[in-house]
Amino acid sequence: MTLNDWWSERAEEKYWMVAPPKGNLGPALMAPRHGGDHQRLEWTHEIVSLVEPGDTVFVWDRSAAQPGITGWSRAIGPRSVELRPRTVRGRESAPIAQWVMPVSDTLPLAHPIDLAALRKIGSDIVTLRDELAATAQGPLYFPFIGGAHTLAPAPGYTMKFPRDLFALLNARYGFDFAL
Repeated sequence: MTLNDWWSERAEEKYWMVAPPKGNLGPALMAPRHGGDHQRLEWTHEIVSLVEPGDTVFVWDRSAAQPGITGWSRAIGPRSVELRPRTVRGRESAPIAQWVMPVSDTLPLAHPIDLAALRKIGSDIVTLRDELAATAQGPLYFPFIGGAHTLAPAPGYTMKFPRDLFALLNARYGFDFAL
């Protein structure tokens, strides 16, 4: 199975969303690399392999008082595959191959965009998603699931954040990047 990189011919598609477990991105996007036939492909991990230096990565903070898009970072690269131990239930496992994409420090948004704000424009987000799905010929890896009033972040680590979604949220709420 390969990823559906529907955006590959669109230079303006340079946005992603990551939902780290504790709301902190750290120095790099890191995700297990698909190891072949004996491992299940987790697109939410493998998609890290498609993030390019210069891309913008929005951070969804599940642990915030009002979960939402709270910050952003820039992929700085270079992307690599490294053997790193994983911690599972407090115990370190044998090293596994992981995608590693270094990123800049995560900077807070001046005005985070929480779930309530997203649901206010849920019908616009769902329409955008459905229109994109009609042309993408495969999975979108879209950052939000559900209907207009039940919109929720997609479960997973990394999702594609379409340029049109960026434009919609920027027009409605403004991405005031705090520097």
